[in-house]
Amino acid sequence: MITQLDETAIPLALDFRLRMMTEAGVTPLLADDWRELTRNLYIEGYHNGSIAHFGWLEDGRIVATAGVMIRDDFPFFTFKARRYGWIMDVYVLPEYRRRGYARLLTEHTLTWLREKGVPLARLSASAQAKQAGLYERMGFTTTNEMRLWLDEPTKTPKTAQ
Repeated sequence: MITQLDETAIPLALDFRLRMMTEAGVTPLLADDWRELTRNLYIEGYHNGSIAHFGWLEDGRIVATAGVMIRDDFPFFTFKARRYGWIMDVYVLPEYRRRGYARLLTEHTLTWLREKGVPLARLSASAQAKQAGLYERMGFTTTNEMRLWLDEPTKTPKTAQ
């Protein structure tokens, strides 16, 4: 069953985010104060309606999450659409995987965006999600976005490329 998480569940959302990032091999990129920065961002977004997290409730606990935030950064705010939704924090506990929860929760974030009049959704897919074709089956398309790390100590680990 899908439930919208409230501010009291932010620690859980952060724990799931860390698990997701650990599995993706990108925790070396995290700032020392990432948890506090992210918590503050989530609190502000929950209050102003620009961020939401949803959880899959099973066996009396949250076993999967997906988050969404409305963004309006450059250059997107110069386009007709002005803003887009950023899908984030999609994570399912290992023992609950392959049951469709990531898809259901991601679809729920898309509904939330549609209800807010946001015309575009974007995300950064994990290697596992790419391999499974999860987002492509939902209609997401690969873009031509590229990146280059300019600071050697923060290069992305090979597992996250």
